[in-house]
Amino acid sequence: MNTRDLQYFVALVKFKNYTQVAKQFQVSQPTITQAIQRLEREFGAQLVRKDRVHRDEMITRSGRLLYENAQLINEKIELTHKEIRRANQKQIRFGMPPIIGRLYISKIVSEFSKDLLSRLKITSVGSHELLSQVRNGKIDIALLGSTAPINEPGVYADLISGRRFGVIVSTNNLLAKRDEVSFKELAGERFISFDQQYVHQAAFRAYCTYAQINPTVAMYRIPDISWIKELVRQNIGISLMARDAVANNEPGIKFVEITDPLPERFYISVATREGYVLSPDEQDFIDRLRRLHVEN
Repeated sequence: MNTRDLQYFVALVKFKNYTQVAKQFQVSQPTITQAIQRLEREFGAQLVRKDRVHRDEMITRSGRLLYENAQLINEKIELTHKEIRRANQKQIRFGMPPIIGRLYISKIVSEFSKDLLSRLKITSVGSHELLSQVRNGKIDIALLGSTAPINEPGVYADLISGRRFGVIVSTNNLLAKRDEVSFKELAGERFISFDQQYVHQAAFRAYCTYAQINPTVAMYRIPDISWIKELVRQNIGISLMARDAVANNEPGIKFVEITDPLPERFYISVATREGYVLSPDEQDFIDRLRRLHVEN
């Protein structure tokens, strides 16, 4: 079976017009007709009705079944083309969300050789977007944050670390005198967040639901957590944060533990596409990432 035939068929289902499909692929109309005939022989079923009067119903049930699967096949073939084209390249396409990047970029720089670092192409967006980019082949490896171990179709994720959540407050805030607090006690506080903290938003909602509170939230479109910390430092509000995001004795900020018995944790996983074959350099890179997290 010619994979191009499947591409023609998917386009025919979309446009319901042989001439339009031929124009898109810059081939003759008989080429499209012959492709459909080959597919019908391959599957032993009529895929396209010969009656062109009812254009909206020209695809048979067998044709619709093939269409659903052909889309997946075409996507997989396109992804395979990308992977094979990049197979001999030295570049490592790697992604991590801003909060994890801020935590570990200095460790990555100190741990890896200059040669390896020069070959890293780093994407820094939220974990949800990184998951999508791993699936579609835009990146090959990602460090992801989540509030539960990742179990997503098309992705292999290896859990390598779990960290507690807490709140960061200004040293001028009365909460700074405490080492722990229940989330219910924070009902009157103003929380500060930014729109890329998908994992923290999920954890925040879980804590609010458990404590049955609805505190004020200020959401900012700002680059990274350093800006959040500065707003907290100025005592404009407090923020939910993973423990590792705050250095010990960080000027002007205090990390306060949350006592609520929720299983919410900031999980860190390394993820690749299911079926993706790692190069030796990529495997070494992942092994080193695991060791960095074990040591912390």
